[in-house]
Amino acid sequence: MRIDIAETVRTIEGQRLEEVKERIMRQTVEALWFEGILEVEAGERSGQWQFTGRTEEGEPVAYACEAEVKWSFGRVKLVRGSIAREGVPFTDLHTFLEEVIQNRLDGAHKAQFMHELLETMVKDFQCRVQLEDRIPEQDKHYEALESHMTDGHPYHPSYKSRIGFSAADNSVYGPEFNQQVPLYWVAVNEKLVDCSVSEKAAVTLDGLYRQHLTEEDLRCFIETVKEKGREDVSYVYVPVHSWQMEHIIPSAFAQQLADKDIVPLGASEGAYRAQQSIRSLSHRFNMEAPYIKLALSITNTSTSRILANHTTHNAARISDWLHHIVQNDALLQRERFNLLREVGGISFRYDELPQVQYRAAYGTLGAIFRENISVCLAPGEEAWPLNALLLTQPNGEPFIQAAIDRHGIERWGSQLIRTMTLPIIHLLYAHGIALESHAQNIILVLEDGLPKRIIVKDLHDGVRYVPDKLLHPEWAPQLAPEPETHRKFNRYSFIHAESVKDVRDYTYDAFFFICMTDICFAFERFGLSERSFWRYCAETIADYQQEHPEYAQRFEMFDLFAADGLIEEMTKRRIYGDRELYFRAAIRNPLLEARESLAP
Repeated sequence: MRIDIAETVRTIEGQRLEEVKERIMRQTVEALWFEGILEVEAGERSGQWQFTGRTEEGEPVAYACEAEVKWSFGRVKLVRGSIAREGVPFTDLHTFLEEVIQNRLDGAHKAQFMHELLETMVKDFQCRVQLEDRIPEQDKHYEALESHMTDGHPYHPSYKSRIGFSAADNSVYGPEFNQQVPLYWVAVNEKLVDCSVSEKAAVTLDGLYRQHLTEEDLRCFIETVKEKGREDVSYVYVPVHSWQMEHIIPSAFAQQLADKDIVPLGASEGAYRAQQSIRSLSHRFNMEAPYIKLALSITNTSTSRILANHTTHNAARISDWLHHIVQNDALLQRERFNLLREVGGISFRYDELPQVQYRAAYGTLGAIFRENISVCLAPGEEAWPLNALLLTQPNGEPFIQAAIDRHGIERWGSQLIRTMTLPIIHLLYAHGIALESHAQNIILVLEDGLPKRIIVKDLHDGVRYVPDKLLHPEWAPQLAPEPETHRKFNRYSFIHAESVKDVRDYTYDAFFFICMTDICFAFERFGLSERSFWRYCAETIADYQQEHPEYAQRFEMFDLFAADGLIEEMTKRRIYGDRELYFRAAIRNPLLEARESLAP
């Protein structure tokens, strides 16, 4: 029998497009339901739920799905493929958006939200059609695994929106496509740039450059500056994402380019790999070179990916401070907890721009240099992006299947929970510090296939504390203040909190509600129940508290077992905008209920 290859390809692509559309619809319903945006009622039988859409003429349309309100924070999980419209299975995303969002919701940004969902459809499908059935063995190391983390955020409905990227841009710069990304550079008048480097990591700006620039690069840059720059100006080299160089820099800095305060230098010789955050790049040939996080004026999931001046200025200071804490803390040393320190930052000085240009240029030209994972690993250790635990490969096999088969879910799962939870709660309880510890910011280190320790990253704006509630307030860094205008760009981005509850909730939300809950759901398919998972979490916290009675008052201050923990409503931000802060109390706290089950 002759096989029609073209028809087979069309069939596979059609199936994958339907899978992507169904996933977007499913995550949208889960988020709208959990955040109270969509009214959902129980159906006639257990596990069936109903909600109503509206046609353009205002006529009601009956939608139904199979779903479970989970024990974990009351999170909602829909059964894959269970959404039906008027009793018929349904994956028409455009009609769904029209009837469930456009014709029902009043949010000022609902059109933009629908646009983000449709862009997610295009970009996720674009990724899916080129995936291999499984990750090749030679790619099962940290750098390559970053390119294989293809699923995106499991809660955000717009998990791959990348607003600003065309489909062509996405195929070049999306991490899933594993392209060789060039790195562009500009020379900027040193009077218009703020630079900072770590005082503890023994680095210099020139030293950071030389890990990314060859002697030929430096020679060409010097010649270009002599030819195209000004004799009365000293310049600083700033790396720029090539998309940013093409789409943003020429318009945002037209005056500075004309005045030769900014001189384009072209691409350096090295080639880079886009990490899963898209705007962080790793050098493909110098495997010890620091990663570079760049300003990138696209919107993905919940926010624009700019780099504010104060965050680049504070990056090394925050890393030095946290490193000092880790080095002087017996528990963190025992657990071999580690940081990928941010050792340098460069940013344009926007506050000297006219207001109109300030608004256009803010956060668009800057970079942060972050330590390479190679400096943190010992012989025999391997590192995974933490969200590898959630990854199902295209052939249907979970990435962690082999590890679970080898060690068993009870041993592997309980060791993972303790390995992850202990340093995070110690930083909170003992030091009064919360980290934005979701899966993309945590690296899992394994030995002999078992979880051994964690490394955290992305620290420059992923830390929260009340200064006078720190264990060692005298160690706290002197930070460059955020400008008043910054909250207009991102009201959720701040480091100094006003109350200890804000600090507690940062850990509660990022680590437990998002990170650990998603891992909990992934472990269910291996037979570890939600209740068992949260019992291991509660036991880890309870054992820690019993072993450290000296922090008793702080256990109450940062109470993770409380019923009043707040969770950010991320979908409301996308629909209603950032003029208000959207938080809600969790329906249930699984840590509290699990602790109660520990009582004799």
